[in-house]
Amino acid sequence: MLSYRTRQVVFYALLIAVLPVAYLLVPSAVHERAPELADFAMLASAVLALSYTLFCLHKPGYDRRYLVCLGLGLGCWIAGMTYAVARSGTDENLISTYVLFVSYGAPLLYAAVTTPDEPSSHGRRAVDGVLLILLVVLCYLGVRDLTDANGFLKPEDMAWVVVAFDIENIFLFGTFLVRYLTATDERDHRFFGIGTVFLLLYAICVGIHNHDEIYPDTLSLQRLADILPTVPFMALLCLLHANETPKAFEPIRHRWARQLSVSLAPGMLLAAIFALSLGITERQGMFGRSVLAMAMLAYVVRVTQTQFWFARTRDRLAEALSTVERVSLLDELTGIPNRRAFDQTLEERTKEAAREGRPLSVLMIDIDHFKTFNDTLGHPEGDVALRSVARLLAGALRRPADFIARYGGEEFVVILPGTELEGAQVVARRMNRAVYDAQLEHSNGIDRRVTVSIGVATRSPDHVQGVVMHADRALYSAKHAGRNRFVAATTD
Repeated sequence: MLSYRTRQVVFYALLIAVLPVAYLLVPSAVHERAPELADFAMLASAVLALSYTLFCLHKPGYDRRYLVCLGLGLGCWIAGMTYAVARSGTDENLISTYVLFVSYGAPLLYAAVTTPDEPSSHGRRAVDGVLLILLVVLCYLGVRDLTDANGFLKPEDMAWVVVAFDIENIFLFGTFLVRYLTATDERDHRFFGIGTVFLLLYAICVGIHNHDEIYPDTLSLQRLADILPTVPFMALLCLLHANETPKAFEPIRHRWARQLSVSLAPGMLLAAIFALSLGITERQGMFGRSVLAMAMLAYVVRVTQTQFWFARTRDRLAEALSTVERVSLLDELTGIPNRRAFDQTLEERTKEAAREGRPLSVLMIDIDHFKTFNDTLGHPEGDVALRSVARLLAGALRRPADFIARYGGEEFVVILPGTELEGAQVVARRMNRAVYDAQLEHSNGIDRRVTVSIGVATRSPDHVQGVVMHADRALYSAKHAGRNRFVAATTD
C-alpha cells in the first residue's frame, strides 16, 4: 500500500506528463492539419497555472503580494501566447508578442526585489506600478528597432531575441534563488522555493523549445521540444497545491546572507532598467529618452521612499530604546531611579569630581523600624509608605545635579556633587524634618510616625573612592544613636 505522500507525488507526475504524452500520441495527420496544437497546449497549461494562482489568493498560507505578481507575469505570458496562436497561420511575428513574453518577467522581478523590510503603502504601490509600466515600455522601445516597416520581427534578428529570452530567464531564476536561500520568513521561503523550481524548469524547457538547432531533425524530438513549455506551468500548479500549508522553517543563521539579499534587491531593479536602456537609440528620439528618464526618476523615488521609511523607523527605534533604557533605570515601586541607575551615576560623578577637583557627598538613608511597619500594617501599606518617603526625600533636593535613588528595600541613597560636608548636613537635616513633619502614621515608630536615619559622608577630590562605604557606616552610627537623625562621618 503506497503512502499518501507517494500517491500525491505520483499524481503530480501524471498531471505534469499528461499534456506532453497526449501531444506525442496524437497522429501525424492531425499535427499536419493543426500545427498549432502545441501552442494550444502551452496556452492551456499557463491558463491552468494562472487560475490556480488566483485561487490561492484566498488561502492564508501565501503572501498576496507575491501571488499577484506571479499572476500578472502569467497573464502577460498568456497574452503573448494568445497573439502567437492568433497568428499561427502566418510566418510573420508581431513584435508586441515578444514584448508580452519579455514583460512576464517584470512582475516576477518586482516580487524578487520586494523584501519584508520595505514599507507597503498606497504611495509605494503607485510608484511601483508606474515603474513596472515604464519597464514594459522600455522593453518595447528596445526591440522596436528589430521590426520591419510593417511592425513584424525581422527573421535575421530572431537569434538575438532567443538569447535575450535566455538571459532574462536565467536572471529571474538567479534572483528567486537568492531570495529563497536568504529567506527569514516561512512564507517567503516557501514562495521563492516554488518560484525557483518553476523558473529553473521554465528556463530549461523554453530554452530547448526556442533553440531548435540543438536537437536533430527527429520528429519525436521536435514534438517533445514543442510541448516541453507545458511542464513548468503544470509543475507550478502542483507546487502551489503541495505547499499550501505552512511548514516548519528555520531561518538562516548567517546575518550576512540576509543583508546580502536586502542589499541586492534595489541593485537588481536598477540592473534591469540599465539593461533595457541599452535598446534606446536615436531612432526613439526624445520619447525614448523621456521614458528612460521617467524610469530612473521612479526608481529614485522608490529608493527615497525606502530610505525615508528606514530613517523614520531608525528614529522610532532609537526613541523606543531610549524609553526602555530610561524605564530600566527607574524603580518600579517608587518611580525614582533604581540601584542600577545609582551605580552608573556614582561612577560618572566620581570621575567628574576627580577631574574637576570638587568634593563629593553621599547620604545613605534608611526608614526606621520598617520591618515592624510591614509586619503590623502589611506590605501594601508598606509600599505606600515607601512611595511617600521617596517623594518627600526627592522634594528636599534643590539642585538639578542632586541625585536620589532607591538603594534596596527601605534604603535610599543621595549623591550631592560639588558639596562640602556642611552643605550635605543641611540637606540631611531638611530630609529628616520633611519626613518627620509629614506625620506618616507608624504605631511602633518614633512619636508614632515614620522617620528616617541618615548617614552623611563627604570625600575630597583626591580620595573620592569609598564614599558610599563611609556613608553606610555613618548610617549605622545614626541607627545606634537613637534613629530619626543624621550622623556625619569625616572620611579624610
